[in-house]
Amino acid sequence: MVRELPPRTTKEASYFDNALSEAGARYDRYTKRRKDWIRYAPRRSRLQRVAELANELASVLYQLDILSFDDLAVRIDPKKIETLVGSLLFLSKESQDLATEVQDKGKPRELAEERWIFELADIYENAFRQPASVSGSGDEPTSRRGKFYRLLEVSRPISFPRYGKLSLRQIDRMLKRRRNLNGGIPGLTVELSGGAEPE
Repeated sequence: MVRELPPRTTKEASYFDNALSEAGARYDRYTKRRKDWIRYAPRRSRLQRVAELANELASVLYQLDILSFDDLAVRIDPKKIETLVGSLLFLSKESQDLATEVQDKGKPRELAEERWIFELADIYENAFRQPASVSGSGDEPTSRRGKFYRLLEVSRPISFPRYGKLSLRQIDRMLKRRRNLNGGIPGLTVELSGGAEPE
């Protein structure tokens, strides 16, 4: 990959190499716990439960009588209580938003693989300043597998199957989904850090 980087980004080769390693490590971690997330109905239910409980606790804190609130404030800084309430409301909203984005029908998607491809597309576009594509680019024949496909091939995570994966149709479908999540704008990256799971 270093040999193919544009001259303006060769100094960032170590950054891209680390990003590829981290993306692979995340795929391996997600794959190891696949049974925790592959069933989308329980995932959505748990996120909804988090949203409900966080909102309920924030409401109860707001409803404390002034005596109880002052007694609590003696033990906990009032500003920390206010910060906690704000954080709980934010947690409730974000959890509910995530719950509504979870797949609701059909065959469960392979989210670990999808996220890995999304992340590598982000890395590729930052490195080469061109949209990730399974086909060739420029004056190359469109049927030829391009740089992005080769990047996927050489960056396979440890637990990624050596054979029977990375079909052109499958990757193309995921890249189209990524563009839809980005509002159809090529080259706009999706925030996937820290384990949040946009569906």
